Amino acid sequence: MIKEKHYGNVTPVNFKSAYERQLYDVLSELRFPLMTVIFFTTLYVVLMMFINGKTDGESVTNYLFHTIISFTTIGYTEGYTENITINRFVTSIFLMIAFPLVYFYGLAATVQVILQGQIKDKLKLWRMYSKMEKIHDNYILCGFNETSKEIMRSFMKRDIPFILIDPEESNRQPIIDFGIEFYAIAQPQKRDVMLGLFIEDSKGLITTFDDDTLDISIIVTARLIMPDKDSYYVFSTSTTESDSEKMKLLGANEVIVPAVTTGRRITSYVVHPPSPAMSSFLDLVAYGEKTLIDIVEVKIYEDSVFAGKTIADSGFKAKTGTSIIATVDKNGHIDTVLDANTVLTPGSSIIVLGTHSQLEKVAVYSQGGQL
Repeated sequence: MIKEKHYGNVTPVNFKSAYERQLYDVLSELRFPLMTVIFFTTLYVVLMMFINGKTDGESVTNYLFHTIISFTTIGYTEGYTENITINRFVTSIFLMIAFPLVYFYGLAATVQVILQGQIKDKLKLWRMYSKMEKIHDNYILCGFNETSKEIMRSFMKRDIPFILIDPEESNRQPIIDFGIEFYAIAQPQKRDVMLGLFIEDSKGLITTFDDDTLDISIIVTARLIMPDKDSYYVFSTSTTESDSEKMKLLGANEVIVPAVTTGRRITSYVVHPPSPAMSSFLDLVAYGEKTLIDIVEVKIYEDSVFAGKTIADSGFKAKTGTSIIATVDKNGHIDTVLDANTVLTPGSSIIVLGTHSQLEKVAVYSQGGQL
């Protein structure tokens, strides 16, 4: 079945091909100096064979070796035993002309291309985009800033694959220094860029720019390509609550307003004076700063192996290693008072505490996966 496209007649940017062309352009600068060296070397070998009247294959090798040791001034031996005077005369004339005009030029041009042509950097980028074509179920992260850095640290800790997009060329070296495996310097609000970075193979998108207008453009672009909010997740930050509502209407699953989140966190400390244990627990569970433990909401589907069973009958903890700390019914009511007889009703959700790998297992089981 061919996947229906929602983005019109847009040609994806081929980042791999672009750097491949740049690499070829750099290497092409070596053609003339190398061809010059090869031509004059061949000319001298043929000339020496003609002077000495030898045309066999052994002589080709012999005179080629003689050419190399002559222009490198090694002077290991001479490739002839007869007609020494004429051979030395021709060799001297050849070296006086060819060495400064051909070999020196060819060597200097080659070194210049290697040092200034950034062959190593372009080859490295080409390899990166070759590997990028093979990743799936990753997140696309837009914007290189303090917020995205914290997200990337958590992703790296949890082995969650991601591709970073940032429009500023000045951020390239800081991105490399940060240790990011896959990145692109491009405009993330453009559809051809998103398609070129394989958005259709990704799991979701996160945009964290300080400019709400840019975040909104990225959200709209992502939803033009991936319109299903239930199967493709888009998360964003916003500077104001009003823009946050706009982003949700335009397709964002969740939007965080950093100022509001920070204010509420501080207020919680005021209302409920912080203790070392409580602060550590919030960091541990809600923010993942201390360990790999997470807390997530998982929906119970009709075909789930847990659907319709009590917590005791389902053997939930024994089978998954996680703990159910609350249930959420279809109306959004949260029940935190649970016991062994609490029924895991189809259509409801459970709030589960566990490691990233354990929670992935719970998500599979909740959608009909086998134990």
